[in-house]
Amino acid sequence: MANELVLSLFFLFWYFLTILAVLFIISGLDDLFFDVYYWTRYLIRLWRTRKFEPLSYEQLAKKEEQMIAILVPCWHEAGVIGTMLRHNCYSIDYTNYYIFVGVYPNDPATVNEVQEVAKTIKNVQCVIGKTPGPTNKAANLNGVYDYVREFEKTLDQPFNIFVFQDSEDIIHPLSLKLYNYLIPRKEMIQIPVFPLQVPYKNFTHWLYADEFSENHTKDIIVRESIQGHVPSAGVGTAFSRHALHVLEDPETKAPFATNSLTEDYRTSLAIRVHKLKQIFVSQYITKMKWQRRSFFRKGYVQKPTREYIATRALFPMEYKKAVRQKARWIIGIVFQEWQHTQWPKEWRIKFTLAHDRKAFLTHFINGFGYFVFLFWLLYSLLTFSSPQYPSLQEELNNNPWVWWLIVAVTIIMLERMLQRMIAVKRVYHSWIPALLSIPRAFYGNVLNLHALIRAYKVYYETPKTPQNSTQPTQPAWDKTDHHFPGSHILTPYKVKIGDLLLKNNVITKQELEQAILEQQKTGERLGEVLERLKLLTPQKLVQLLSEQYNLPLFPQSQLKDITLPEHTLSKRTLRWLTEHHVHLINFEPQSKRLVLGLNDPTNELLIEKIINRTLPLKTEFVLLDPSA
Repeated sequence: MANELVLSLFFLFWYFLTILAVLFIISGLDDLFFDVYYWTRYLIRLWRTRKFEPLSYEQLAKKEEQMIAILVPCWHEAGVIGTMLRHNCYSIDYTNYYIFVGVYPNDPATVNEVQEVAKTIKNVQCVIGKTPGPTNKAANLNGVYDYVREFEKTLDQPFNIFVFQDSEDIIHPLSLKLYNYLIPRKEMIQIPVFPLQVPYKNFTHWLYADEFSENHTKDIIVRESIQGHVPSAGVGTAFSRHALHVLEDPETKAPFATNSLTEDYRTSLAIRVHKLKQIFVSQYITKMKWQRRSFFRKGYVQKPTREYIATRALFPMEYKKAVRQKARWIIGIVFQEWQHTQWPKEWRIKFTLAHDRKAFLTHFINGFGYFVFLFWLLYSLLTFSSPQYPSLQEELNNNPWVWWLIVAVTIIMLERMLQRMIAVKRVYHSWIPALLSIPRAFYGNVLNLHALIRAYKVYYETPKTPQNSTQPTQPAWDKTDHHFPGSHILTPYKVKIGDLLLKNNVITKQELEQAILEQQKTGERLGEVLERLKLLTPQKLVQLLSEQYNLPLFPQSQLKDITLPEHTLSKRTLRWLTEHHVHLINFEPQSKRLVLGLNDPTNELLIEKIINRTLPLKTEFVLLDPSA
């Protein structure tokens, strides 16, 4: 009886192996096409554009500013929305814009937070919805859109550009200038979206980084090049006024579909079906950024680094939250859009839709493949010394075509891992996260299988809209909990020093514009440019940095040796602080408050390292003033 069971399992999993290998190759063909097309296009463009001047800051700044409305839907976001609004309003390099935050009357904490910001920042408008929440994201956006159309009447000036953002986003300072430069020549613009860098142990968050790095530096570029569907990421997406007018419902005048969990994807697909011009803009600037000297050398150094004009944010860190979010994406992109849009006639759109919708199959193949692999591993180990049982090698010898299928599958898998590694290195400028994308790929396949199972369960258990119904069912807002990054992560995105210079009447607007143009050419920090042009003294620069980073000044002449209680910090940590020119200022044993002095507050890598090395102490910083 046991022998029969073993033989039955052997042949059952043999068929599983064969079927999965065939399906994996079929599924990998379009991925292979994307890879070959991208690199062929890359080499051709490298030759053709070698004499072209890249888009400059001067060109962006020369275009007259249009009115931009940033739409931010909110439900229970009191913990992040205030910080997000203040940070972005201080850092955005644009004047004619408003941020419209859609909130609900039964969410007083979020309402109060937004209204508090709106009191001090004129660019922020609190839009309280007419119905209690939660509705869904599209319904919220439609309410905000209606408010914007009424609000522009009070300005006697129309909004020409509408932008999607979320309550946890870090908006790139130059993104609005980029939208302004391209619209109305283009009807929809998507810029890259990249997760922020966090400790490498956060595999779930870095899984998003892997996926977005590849999608937003390769795959979507190919989709645009073949004139397929360029999907909206839900953030960092700009629409022209005309595009949303085309999408407006004839009766409600609402442009966003409330019967979809992925209204961003639905909106971008509708724009493509209407043959409006979509574009994915992968534009970068060169900035001086802090980096480690090398893997084997201590310390940090500023190097010219390519920085994408992209939206950045923290993504889910926990497995369960990622499963929920990915399940929602699968329901919206695969199931709901398949039912709603079906298959448009144009083959380019069909091809890109098939690439998206194959998730219902590929997630299963990749995840279930591990169970098949585990079976054959255990079977081979347990029957190795039992010749009465058939072996996998014998079956492969009898069916060599299956062996070649497995070889092909392995080659495709290795090629896919290589492409992802290159993409992660391209965005994060380090081989460490790139190499870690290999083990994360296996983790991601398990997570995606779990998300697919949840998506099937939720979708088929949710009541569907009757065919004769005029009111489509509005799915509930399956909201992801959002987090806004801490101050050390936000260091590169602080309030602009140029604004502080103008505010304090240190330089004129013309002098600032001259310095910014010089900065864009050299990649230097603005403070260094201003010092070189003799528009700013070192003493004044230190004072401005103190205000910019909200750090109290401490006279360098008052530095003295401080002895910490035993076991507060290890000798190794104290030596490390000294090597990096970090000075002990004060320590309060009862509150475990440690105050450290910095010479340069711009080095976010060093600050993060200090915080981690001095845990569990509550570390605070002051800025050393060399002139005092």
